[in-house]
Amino acid sequence: MPHLYAIGDIHGRRDLLDPLLDAIVCDAGEHGDAPRIVFLGDIVDRGPESRQSLDRVIATLEAFPGSRLILGNHEEFMLRFIDEPERRDRIAKTWFANGGLETIASYGFGKSDNVDAIAARIAEERAAHIDALRAADWMVETERYCFVHGGVDPMLPLADQDPETTRWIRHDFLDYSDPLEKIVIHGHTPTDASLPEVHANRIAIDTGAFRSGHLTCAILDETGETPPRFLATDDHGSEIAVTAVDPLNWP
Repeated sequence: MPHLYAIGDIHGRRDLLDPLLDAIVCDAGEHGDAPRIVFLGDIVDRGPESRQSLDRVIATLEAFPGSRLILGNHEEFMLRFIDEPERRDRIAKTWFANGGLETIASYGFGKSDNVDAIAARIAEERAAHIDALRAADWMVETERYCFVHGGVDPMLPLADQDPETTRWIRHDFLDYSDPLEKIVIHGHTPTDASLPEVHANRIAIDTGAFRSGHLTCAILDETGETPPRFLATDDHGSEIAVTAVDPLNWP
């Protein structure tokens, strides 16, 4: 079975996404496979290339069958901006204050532009982006793993999870140390050291790419025969490098 590759929060850093995807393709090729890639959401906002990042994500989903996109809370902001005209001004105020200004800038708009015009033009001119977000998953399960954006409610079985909770939850999930039904692979909350974290019940791979320059991918063996491996970008040199990184392991 091909390895699974899970990518954490991109946040408009297409410059990091491109070399990481190239490295993933090379890694999969070494095993004679085409990769199956799960994007954990928050493709947009904060960084300068949200539109371009979505272009690359959509192209990747088309190129590698079995790859999936999970909706993040920042994509939820974007969809609500498009879909809720009666509340658009209020949504825009919150979204723009949380990285949305950088997203609309990547589509060629500014803060002074009319929000209704912005929404209409994005929906018309970038319909493929909106369609991809509407079609995105909120949870992807395999026999061994559960992929979500933010986490799960540890008090509920996976079958009873609320989609919005899986996008927004933090401490009730992060502070839970008992076993879960499956190992949860998630982003949403940046790790303290900008390194992936392996816990007994979850693996955290939001390594704060927007600020740290470290966009992380977890390489997962569905059989469980080999431990997870990790690739991450580093933009602190003259060129963006992609290297294997060791996670922080928690009891």
